[in-house]
Amino acid sequence: MNSFKERFHAQQERNMEQYANWLPGWRNRRTRRRVVIGWLIAALATIGLSTVAGHPGSGILLVWMALLLITVLFQLLNKVLTNNVGERSARLLDERELALRGRSSYVGFLVATWSMIVAAVLFAVTPIGGLPLAPFVVLMSLAMLASNTPSALLAWQLPDDEPDPIAEGEHRG
Repeated sequence: MNSFKERFHAQQERNMEQYANWLPGWRNRRTRRRVVIGWLIAALATIGLSTVAGHPGSGILLVWMALLLITVLFQLLNKVLTNNVGERSARLLDERELALRGRSSYVGFLVATWSMIVAAVLFAVTPIGGLPLAPFVVLMSLAMLASNTPSALLAWQLPDDEPDPIAEGEHRG
């Protein structure tokens, strides 16, 4: 009988094959970089608004929630455009993808660590920790930044895919 780990890897392989055909015209460096810039703007805007969106009844909280949703959509788009290299099993990656993932994961770890330090200092030094929703809003904003940093770096660094001569036929212009 298959173990849980084997079933999980088989599901990852099926997902990889399924998602590999999504948005084929967008899988170039120029488009991926535009998506990364959009994600970064949305993530930084959520962090900026998180310092004032701590009251449950404020309109700023609704704007923050909309920006959070936009950030999540950019994150999902980043994962699709990079074939989810940042979270896939190592056995499904080649050496180049493993090396790129290792470097970007380290940067993501540093961003997560510094985000925790920023949050701790922010809560200790400012009165923001006393607002009803402020800790949640600040921590969610920082988590959105840290969680997609590896995928964003991969999207920025990955080269354009090589054209497949078999898929294009014998006659390429």
